[in-house]
Amino acid sequence: MRLTLNGSLALRSISTALRIGCTVAVLSITRITAPLHAAVWTAGHGDIGVAYDSLQSTTAFEMEVHIGEGTSTGTVDGQAVNDTAYAPNAITAQVPATANLQRINNPTGFWTGVSGGYDFTGSAYDALGVSVGANLWVLSPTGADADHYGTPFLGWATEEGFTGESFGNVTFTPISFSAPTGGTMAIYNGTTQEWVLTDGETLFFGDSLSVAAGGHYHRTVFFTEPGLYQVGIQAAGLNGGTSVSGSAVYSFQVVPEPSSLALAGLGVATLAVVARRRRRARCTRNVASRRAIYRLNVLVGSRTSR
Repeated sequence: MRLTLNGSLALRSISTALRIGCTVAVLSITRITAPLHAAVWTAGHGDIGVAYDSLQSTTAFEMEVHIGEGTSTGTVDGQAVNDTAYAPNAITAQVPATANLQRINNPTGFWTGVSGGYDFTGSAYDALGVSVGANLWVLSPTGADADHYGTPFLGWATEEGFTGESFGNVTFTPISFSAPTGGTMAIYNGTTQEWVLTDGETLFFGDSLSVAAGGHYHRTVFFTEPGLYQVGIQAAGLNGGTSVSGSAVYSFQVVPEPSSLALAGLGVATLAVVARRRRRARCTRNVASRRAIYRLNVLVGSRTSR
């Protein structure tokens, strides 16, 4: 009797452990697909921003992507969005094929709101690491250009929660970077480099962008290869004598178009569902087979003890 009781308890433990194991496996697969469901920001105004809330923390910024401001809305997943903050890992900025202005001198190209031309052939742009005439995807620092080329109008902001505080500048610096093979992401203020990040780079000396507390700036952003760029950004500043900082990873997809991304996400999600169903089937078979084996062992053991 004692053997049978212990055997029943052990059987329940084995079944529970296996089921927990299966559940954990299913959850891990499901979580892998989550980044593919991030919102896609395709047009309109938005900022890489920080918010300060002293009631939550006096030493930490809240990192965000803030879409829309006043009458200047943004477009996310095909819908107009205004005054909405996204966690950085919940949204991807889409840089479309129409943003490929190339590294050329285009005397009639649309720039700064007029067809007065642009010229990216000067030596100031040699740091991009691509030759004159090469592909070059560009996010312009003016809203008119962003609307003309159908791109997000990207800014940098420190406008939330800074009123009444004693902050000076907030400095944005890269702390990690991944890019397509050979890809470079650069931020320029006019012809002055502020960031130049290259594929494989792990040291970021001299790469920084400072924004005054309560400020809102726009810059030109360049990408040299199609694909996914992910940059870890740290924002840091002093509130009086107290250090305040925050960090997050921001994503930029330089073509394909959002429809292609959606199809890719659907494919991976489908694979995840199939994998989950197969895993559940295997778990069900494993539990059943282990029960049968254990009961046989219990039966044999009981007869032997007699």
